[in-house]
Amino acid sequence: MSTTTASTIPSWQRHLRAQGSSAVATIAAVLSILAVWQVAVVVGNRVPSPTQSIDRLVSEAAIGELWHNLAISMNRFLLGLVLALVVGTAIGVLMGQSKLADLALSDLNAAALAIPAVIWALLTTMWFGFGWLTSVVTVFLSGVPFVVVNIAKATRAVPADLVLMSRAFGVPRAKVLRHIVAPAVAGSTVAAVRFAIMSAWNGLLLAEWFGATSGVGWRSRYWYDANQLDGFFAWVLVFILLLVFADLLILGPIERYVSRWRTAQQPLRTRKK
Repeated sequence: MSTTTASTIPSWQRHLRAQGSSAVATIAAVLSILAVWQVAVVVGNRVPSPTQSIDRLVSEAAIGELWHNLAISMNRFLLGLVLALVVGTAIGVLMGQSKLADLALSDLNAAALAIPAVIWALLTTMWFGFGWLTSVVTVFLSGVPFVVVNIAKATRAVPADLVLMSRAFGVPRAKVLRHIVAPAVAGSTVAAVRFAIMSAWNGLLLAEWFGATSGVGWRSRYWYDANQLDGFFAWVLVFILLLVFADLLILGPIERYVSRWRTAQQPLRTRKK
């Protein structure tokens, strides 16, 4: 009885329930972070309180440092991320469809996955010095291995019989990629973007810390070198909040849209049972 009732719930009600659960989970996570932060303030002698960090952030916004450095970091990040997505998707599809390319590039990509973002930041600083190129290349190198591995895995999962049948009927390769491969890798693309953003965002902070004179990472180091930990924590808070909001407001809705066909199939499966 309960199964039939659940299957007849309108989609908009299920959507509202899902949104409510997500909001509750987000609020619980924020409260947990604040509680742990407050404990750290009590235990540690030099850890600034959330109020002190927010006050410093407000003062940074008042003198124009917040939005200026944030805009610089976002420009560098988006440029490096777009390059990582384009190049990583092309390599991933190639590895998924060609055994030769898979053998040639799989070990190289595995090695790139094992290299932490801090190493990329140090290497690019030595290669390019101080400037925007250091941050962009670090974002690219930190994100592209995750895109490659997820796209390659999704491409390999495309039914080989379907691809062979399309080739037998003379379907152009461009249409095979568009109508068969692309829908199959759409869900994995969102996962690839999510992992790439997390790794690349960390790489951006480190690259600006070591090899830049502007940006979020540089401003964090400015306050750290000045021994003003409230300023350092304020910019780290900006760094974390941007990552969280990007996941909740951009990647989450995109993932639900791409995988909406799975949600639509669940009531049908429930009715069959």
